[in-house]
Amino acid sequence: MEDLSREQISQLTEDISFVKKAIEKNASILNRIDFRTSLRLTILLSAVSIFLFCGVFQMLIRHFGRFAAIPTTYKVIGICAIALDFILLGVIKNTGVLKSARSFEPGMTWLRLIKEYYSARMYHHFIPTGLVMLFACVYAGFHGNSHLIIPILSIGAGLLYNTFHSWLRMDEFLAMAYWFIISGCVIIVFNPVSAFLSLASTLGCGLLLLTIIWYLPPKKRTEA
Repeated sequence: MEDLSREQISQLTEDISFVKKAIEKNASILNRIDFRTSLRLTILLSAVSIFLFCGVFQMLIRHFGRFAAIPTTYKVIGICAIALDFILLGVIKNTGVLKSARSFEPGMTWLRLIKEYYSARMYHHFIPTGLVMLFACVYAGFHGNSHLIIPILSIGAGLLYNTFHSWLRMDEFLAMAYWFIISGCVIIVFNPVSAFLSLASTLGCGLLLLTIIWYLPPKKRTEA
């Protein structure tokens, strides 16, 4: 077989480069975003926020005797603080993800990123789980079992993160998903008195677990 000429080698290199670019272009943007780096600060702040708000409301309950006895002013301030915190966390999350996306796609915009997030494929993954969670929470509330709402939400969040694991192939999401599901089941069985303790031990600890894993060096993270 004759050796390849320089022209043939050059053409072959161009063809390989073209195929590579075509594959990258057709690949989902979400599969190329570095979620570990872009989301770990948001996850950490979310865990801290849950522990902080749960701790504050728990102290108020101990002081006033029960949640219903807490003055309306304190409740309004707390709800406003939670809403502001939620908005701030959303901005930090989206800014981090957009920055990661722009590292390989400089022309990435908010609108395009939102379209990637909320595709028809995602709707079919999350709408059924969301409807089941909503029905279960409403059913529990109407039948006097409001203490089951938080563990139901925890189990539902675990199922959603299990889908994220299958979709994005991130084992860290799988660890957090199992935490949400198992802790939610434990809460249902033992039925703790405090709803805020339930929230902190399920969602709060699950997010903290993910934060610890993501802040580990890559080698130790793989071992964990």
